[in-house]
Amino acid sequence: MKVIQALVALVTFFGTAACPAQTVTVFTEDFEANGQFSLSPDWSWDGIPPAAHPSCSGGGWSAQKEVHGPNDTFWGGFGAKWMFHPLPYDPLAMYDVEYDAELVGPSGDSVSVYALTIWWDTLLGNPSLGGGAVFTHVYSCDHGSPGYYVASGPPAGLPNARFGVLFYAFTWSNTQMAIDNVVVRKKPWKALFTGSMMLAGPYDPLTQTMSDALRQQGLIPLTEPYTALGWPSASGGTGETTTPTVLNTLHPGGYVVDWVRLELRKHNDPTVLMATRHALLLQNGTLIRADGGALVLFDIAPGSYYVVVRHRNHLGAMTNGSYTVTFPGGGTWSYPFDLPNWGTYGTNARQVVGAKALLWPGNALPDGVVKYAGGNNDRDRILQAVGGNTPTNTITGYHLEDVNMDGVVKYAGTMNDRDRLLLALPGQVPTATRVQQLP
Repeated sequence: MKVIQALVALVTFFGTAACPAQTVTVFTEDFEANGQFSLSPDWSWDGIPPAAHPSCSGGGWSAQKEVHGPNDTFWGGFGAKWMFHPLPYDPLAMYDVEYDAELVGPSGDSVSVYALTIWWDTLLGNPSLGGGAVFTHVYSCDHGSPGYYVASGPPAGLPNARFGVLFYAFTWSNTQMAIDNVVVRKKPWKALFTGSMMLAGPYDPLTQTMSDALRQQGLIPLTEPYTALGWPSASGGTGETTTPTVLNTLHPGGYVVDWVRLELRKHNDPTVLMATRHALLLQNGTLIRADGGALVLFDIAPGSYYVVVRHRNHLGAMTNGSYTVTFPGGGTWSYPFDLPNWGTYGTNARQVVGAKALLWPGNALPDGVVKYAGGNNDRDRILQAVGGNTPTNTITGYHLEDVNMDGVVKYAGTMNDRDRLLLALPGQVPTATRVQQLP
């Protein structure tokens, strides 16, 4: 099974109206203090202390530091260590170091300047050099911005590790250089989900869309219902809220049908919940964020995950394999759970009606089993909801027992929820059960 993965350009996407600004500036330093250079707190330098130098970008001062020639070593290579500054490490972020650099030395020479975020041992002074250090060739006054990259967690073997920014440089001649206007920014990783799903309860096979009866009656709550039902959350996915405007807007995929739940699960153990989000389901099966945005965002580190879609009174479904969150920014997953040829975990995890695959309805007692007879069955749950002693009673509202999601819990008569539950059972046999296909 092939999954559609599209790389998302963070530079253009994050910060747009569809996704609030995600970039955070975590450090700045312009080295200007009334014409006198003074080292800012927490900076650490290697070798000879820096000296004040006129700023190459016009006005003020920059920090001048020696850069040794080719006979010197830099942790097994050319160059010289420049400086460190401890930064707050965020495992769900990518980092960018921006700076101005100027050659101080013979005309025609050049210096290659590298900048990156890094871990190092505060006792041994050994950094853990990894990928992401993009260099700038400096001939006069040049601006460097390596671009965003990932800084992984504390490396093994560095028990006193600190996280910070490192500048280093190398040259083939004995020159020096100066730096100024240092800015460190970070952007969070985001897994972006644009998939689709269908619920059998409100599904109309004639239009191949779902009823928005709950919305029409003003019954959809403004806060996701799953946390209140005791469903666990992970990586911040809890308590999402929406507005009446979002609920009552005619979106490109129709009106809002209900809240649904999305999960990311561990690639080598899909019983482990890694991240959750609660989203809004539109009539054609499209999923949108609670604020109406088109992409459902997960705060999650790079890796591979199973994707799960769930609803409060339907049986959930999971992808039949794990998929990788790609660079940059997490990338985009697009998995149409409503298409039968896109596989799901287990056997008969969805109900296929014509060209659509639907989540099985009837889990009024949300235990992962649709059951009509015997102990802890869903049919009795519907009967109890309407009063128990009078099967012809009905109640209105936002209830788990409202299997067809028309805003009315109904045990007997036309359009009742009990019959819809029975139709979901294998062979429509009352003693049969339908078990949710999740590990």
